[in-house]
Amino acid sequence: MKFKIILALSLLLNLVAICYLYTTNTANSTATTTATDPAAQLSGDSATQIDAGLYQAYQHSDLKHLRAMGLSDKQVRMLILQELRAENAARLEGFVGQYWQANNVDALAQQIEAKIEAERALRDTLGRLFGDQEQSGADKSLQETFSPMASENFLSIRDQIALREYQLRGQKNTIAAELASRVDEVVSAKILTESGALEYRLRYSSLATRLLSSGVIFTEQSFRDSYMALSPIYDSQQGYAFDANTLMAQRDKLKQLMGHDDALKILANLDNRFALFKAAGERYYLSEAQILAAYKIISDSEEQMIEGYFVRQTNPQQGIQMIRAAAQSREEKLAAYLGQDISRSLMRAFTRARPDPTTPAGILLSGN
Repeated sequence: MKFKIILALSLLLNLVAICYLYTTNTANSTATTTATDPAAQLSGDSATQIDAGLYQAYQHSDLKHLRAMGLSDKQVRMLILQELRAENAARLEGFVGQYWQANNVDALAQQIEAKIEAERALRDTLGRLFGDQEQSGADKSLQETFSPMASENFLSIRDQIALREYQLRGQKNTIAAELASRVDEVVSAKILTESGALEYRLRYSSLATRLLSSGVIFTEQSFRDSYMALSPIYDSQQGYAFDANTLMAQRDKLKQLMGHDDALKILANLDNRFALFKAAGERYYLSEAQILAAYKIISDSEEQMIEGYFVRQTNPQQGIQMIRAAAQSREEKLAAYLGQDISRSLMRAFTRARPDPTTPAGILLSGN
């Protein structure tokens, strides 16, 4: 028992001394590294550095000092490995986005590439310090880093690393889609509380994904408010709400929450016809602002048609006139803005896809 206590105290004193030396040596080595290592002179965020194929050098305790303090080679390896793993984890924390920020496939791909680059940098650093693990056989304390796929231990270290990177990159095209497809299944299973189901949908539902891909910059509160305003129609367990009053009320609420410009971007991204409309506009080299302005003309005319739809229920003749006037006004405004040929081409693309029931045009066609 006394031996264990003495050993524990000895290790504690060693760790205190190591922390002191590490702090001192890191400051000195940082100055040296900055002058000699181009990667250490990088500024800006890590994503830019990774895109450029560079990654800042890892900082760690000095081997000579640790050995001079009486640590064995095994203790040195364990200490440095833990330092490097902690630094590796800290670097990757910067790539974990908040659920109300962009978290689409591109962001996911960036996170995966960051993980691959960080693991490569970790292996390179350990290789320089402790030798080629492929040739000498990985030390047990280093095995997890150099042999990332223990279940595939029939493969060489090189092949394990190559397979892991291949599988990580393969996740780019599957993870986001899989998460979205599982939301209805998870919610329907009623295994989560009501609040838990909401939090799950806020992160993984198709509505959340479409909100994030709209180009609008959200705060957490504005994202939650927008989601809650639209979910009765776009993320309902009962399907679409085929009701003109509900649809227009939700659109108005979204405009009050986000302002007309951001609300327009969101509604455009939720409209299945907009993708074809945008592609047609890009063929004429229209800017994003021009395409959205043209879409606004169409969206406003459809809302005017909905007003005519309500009037038609009590005054059929006047309601039909209002719907026709809105359609005529749309054509005239688009022609004045883009020219007749371009506006007709864009409208042909726009009407190629049948409007879904979550648009004013869909309400008109369904007769609800």
